[in-house]
Amino acid sequence: MCGIVGFYSNERQTPLTQAQLVQMRDRMIHRGPDDEGIYVHRDRGCTVGLGHRRLSIIDLSPLGHQPMSTADGTLWIVFNGEIFNYREVRAELPELTRSQFRSQTDTEVILHAVREWGLEGCLRRLRGMYAFALYETQTGVLTLVRDPLGVKPLYYTNDLRLFAFASEVKAFLEVPWFKPAINNQALYHYLTFANTPAPETLFEGVSKLEAGTYLTVNRHGQVQQQRFWDPVSFTPHSSPLSEQDYVEELRRLIRQSVRRRMVSDVPFGVFLSGGVDSSLNVALLAELLNKPVETFSIGIKDDASNEFVYAREVADYFHTNHHEVVIDDDDFISFLPRMAYFQDEPVADPVCVPLYYLSKLARESATPVIQVGEGSDEIFAGYRTYHLFNEWNRRFYEPYLRVPGILRRGIHALGEHVVSFERQDALRRASLSHPLFLGNAIAFWDSEKSALLKTPFGSAQTSSDYIAQLDRSLGLQDPLHRIIQTELKNRLPELLLMRVDKMSMANSIETRVPFLDEDVVAFALTIPASLKSKHGQPKYILKQAARGIIPDSIIDRKKWGFCGSATTMLSTRLVEHARSRILTSPLMAERFNRVALENLFLRHRTQKRFNSFKIWNLLNLVVWHECWFEN
Repeated sequence: MCGIVGFYSNERQTPLTQAQLVQMRDRMIHRGPDDEGIYVHRDRGCTVGLGHRRLSIIDLSPLGHQPMSTADGTLWIVFNGEIFNYREVRAELPELTRSQFRSQTDTEVILHAVREWGLEGCLRRLRGMYAFALYETQTGVLTLVRDPLGVKPLYYTNDLRLFAFASEVKAFLEVPWFKPAINNQALYHYLTFANTPAPETLFEGVSKLEAGTYLTVNRHGQVQQQRFWDPVSFTPHSSPLSEQDYVEELRRLIRQSVRRRMVSDVPFGVFLSGGVDSSLNVALLAELLNKPVETFSIGIKDDASNEFVYAREVADYFHTNHHEVVIDDDDFISFLPRMAYFQDEPVADPVCVPLYYLSKLARESATPVIQVGEGSDEIFAGYRTYHLFNEWNRRFYEPYLRVPGILRRGIHALGEHVVSFERQDALRRASLSHPLFLGNAIAFWDSEKSALLKTPFGSAQTSSDYIAQLDRSLGLQDPLHRIIQTELKNRLPELLLMRVDKMSMANSIETRVPFLDEDVVAFALTIPASLKSKHGQPKYILKQAARGIIPDSIIDRKKWGFCGSATTMLSTRLVEHARSRILTSPLMAERFNRVALENLFLRHRTQKRFNSFKIWNLLNLVVWHECWFEN
């Protein structure tokens, strides 16, 4: 895991100096404290610069130094991530090519695989998590790639002066003419989704490369983007397998995925919550290791919902070397300024805080590689919310959409300002034939934002417009699989995986995601909806696959979010802290209606469940603005 940066300028643009490239690179020293390197190439009026910060995980020798090139110096790479099957890919290369290797790194495998099979031929063979840049000196083409599920982030900015890219937005602060400005459309979506959907970011002029795509820039400054992997390609079998066949294949694929993710020349462990996903990670590692698994758990002081009892049960059952840490309100409050800096743009999930401290514990315990459970609930439909929306959609929403549009619009008009914001917005979406489901964690609905935001500030595209457009592009009929695919396109890469990357890398920790192995995901998406929820049990098929591997008491216990939720994490003291910060913020004064903000805190007194997440959304935005604009 590393940090990468670079730029490309043609004869009509302004190149950066080598010193400026170094400053960009070293903004991300936390992503790679073990080594650094740069490469600058000038040819026919064009200048390309590549920079790299290394966190050494595979082949710790100087031979893993980057930027790295082929022996003839015509293809260069800066690489962030890991290719877990790199040895198999290397073995597939011709013998003459294998004899040219100078290291045991996965990075060098990519270089030779691109030379042998072309970019897409290489990408089809890779199983891993990655964001990398390739520069071909003969053609003058720069290529950026982001992995299929978006485990690793990659940002870029492109204007008349320069094309630049980086693992984190903060690197662009070293570009002399880069001036942070708020992207209004992205801010509007952030208030709903708690993240900005790719390719938008909260910074005007900065984009995120979408998961499963690559982008090319040539000498003329022409930019093209191509998708090489799409989860929509995988749909339930027309002739389903038996339940037992699904269980056995799932076990095989998840075991294979965990085994792949053991490739490391440094110690590794597991973040353990005591849920099904993290417990499976522990169990399957324990099968393969000849020493105790290193496990790490976190709890919040005085929080009755902490999961230590379950984590300890699993740790005892598999005889792990278990580590724990407890955090409190002081830890939350003191971390807020650094959280905003490490996030780059707000990722409004309070889980960021315990994730940071858990990663810190792993680093202090000399365990720089960690397996996490992200992605399982999305691909196996583990959230009850998915099934509630699926049921509401089938029984009420779809029949209601068959009512003539003029009547639906009239009912929406009558319901405005009478029913709750949630119901107002459902009526509004129905009047426009937009999907009922927007995401698994919604902060402010579009109808709510019209009262929250001052005019004339607004948006060219509502958040339900965005989801409706995405939904149409899926071309799927099954409502549950449409929900899953919607999550794979937005919330999973840009919120859940982004929070893990940013908070772990802040501590120079590499996190690996076994449930998001491409082979696991591709198979999971072919499993019928009837096996993802059965007998009222979400994630049914994965739980069946887990039986006999982890204790039934863990499989059958009530599902609980990591460290609970915003409702349990935001104590009375944290809510008061948030109120003070939000109501005195220049950003809030400029763009938000004070009465609406005060009403939010009044509603929170009697209904914490939904309003806590809204408060955290605004607090995260305020500390981000303080970090990037006020300081």
